[in-house]
Amino acid sequence: MTIRRSHYEMAFEAYLNRRGVAFVAVEDVRHFVKGGLGCKAFDYIVYPTGGPACLVDVKGRKSTAAAEGECRQRSWVTRADVNGLLAWEGLFGRDFVGAFVFAYWLAGSGGTESVGGGRDGRSTFSFAGRQYSFWIVPVREYASRQKRLSRSWDTVAVPCGVFRSITRPLASVWPAAPC
Repeated sequence: MTIRRSHYEMAFEAYLNRRGVAFVAVEDVRHFVKGGLGCKAFDYIVYPTGGPACLVDVKGRKSTAAAEGECRQRSWVTRADVNGLLAWEGLFGRDFVGAFVFAYWLAGSGGTESVGGGRDGRSTFSFAGRQYSFWIVPVREYASRQKRLSRSWDTVAVPCGVFRSITRPLASVWPAAPC
């Protein structure tokens, strides 16, 4: 049984379930690799219809900027997040793509919509009385554009304008599975 660490991950799972996208929640894949990689684990293996399997690390962020029309203000991750996901992608091979899914909780937006138009013009998802907006970026694309954010926290980020250009709404990348 996988331990759910956050409401962001639970919302992500509910989103995938509602859209019929196959996935496996990963508690700690390091235990299954002989000798281990000694790096941070990812959260999910996702099997979207018509696309490569994805090794997903969910990054939950609270966004109060949704009222101004853009939730993607916070794009930071740790350097260990990037290096770990790149290492796992290398281990799994060419049939798998490592990606960050940024799950933005649109604070103050209520929870009345299901999957519909969001304040930033993209789809939103309602879960447990909260609205979320999901955005995906391949780890290699993120890594090639990252800048150091904090030396003491060992965090990196992609400048906001660049981040907006390299992320895609999850609904446009992983359409609903055919029924």
